[in-house]
Amino acid sequence: MPFIGTIVNFLSIVIFSILGSLVKSKIPERINRAILAAVAICVVYVGFEGALTPADGYLDIIFGDASLTKFVIVIISLAIGTAIGEAIDIDKWVGKLGQKVEDKFVKNGPKGEFSKGFISCTIMTCVGAMAVNGAILDAVGDHSILIAKSVIDAVACFVMASSLGIGCAFAAIPMLIYQGIITALTLLVSNVIPAAALYYLSVTGSLIIVLVGTNFIGATNVKTANMTPALFVPLVITYVFSLF
Repeated sequence: MPFIGTIVNFLSIVIFSILGSLVKSKIPERINRAILAAVAICVVYVGFEGALTPADGYLDIIFGDASLTKFVIVIISLAIGTAIGEAIDIDKWVGKLGQKVEDKFVKNGPKGEFSKGFISCTIMTCVGAMAVNGAILDAVGDHSILIAKSVIDAVACFVMASSLGIGCAFAAIPMLIYQGIITALTLLVSNVIPAAALYYLSVTGSLIIVLVGTNFIGATNVKTANMTPALFVPLVITYVFSLF
């Protein structure tokens, strides 16, 4: 049955984020910072691993070299997608959404912490190779990738929630919508989306995950939410080149 993997992923984020938030006050701040830094390094690793996936066989006809083609398409995708995201200022709207939920459900605790947890966990659980490829395979009844992703998300969200609080649990909602849409679209147009488009989408998303990790440790301060439109640019690029 389709959607099983995404449902399991949803429950893992909610349950372990709640558990993490429950132990939040019991963990010293210096330990929280250290744990968050450790998780950040793991997030960076996951991002690089996805970004460095070999490009052999994917649209190498464009430049005669698969790696060069990958490099060019990913740069174009990130540049165009980020420009669109900045123009719309997705980060601002996501922040406002997080603030509204925070005002409604959080009465105590540092302001802004909820939004940070919500935005950070949303980006981490939604972009990247596992979310995309897992949701696609979920459509044909193969839940293995999303089950593995559920374990990773559970650990990461538990640790992050122990530092940033209950906002991490609400990241399960956009993740459910995002992966659910990908699975639904796969069921509808499974014979239309080229493998190359999905590959470049995954690589682009993995690079955004790298920035999510570096944001956690304070090495960067990038509005990663504004970069998410870059995920859709490879679909357009591969479609255009397929016409020639």
